[in-house]
Amino acid sequence: MTIANKIMNFIKDERGAEVTEFAVVTLVVAGGATVGMQATRDKLADKNADMLAAIDVPANP
Repeated sequence: MTIANKIMNFIKDERGAEVTEFAVVTLVVAGGATVGMQATRDKLADKNADMLAAIDVPANP
């Protein structure tokens, strides 16, 4: 069997393709969730800073 035949057989072989597709989908979903959580974190940090600035009280009244 030549190297070209081995390469063609590898390309035509579909065993394990379904697992790879699930892995890609999982990575895309996880990436989207990560981006969404980071955006939420940033917005919450901004809101927290705004609230703290609104209730700023002098230390020695």
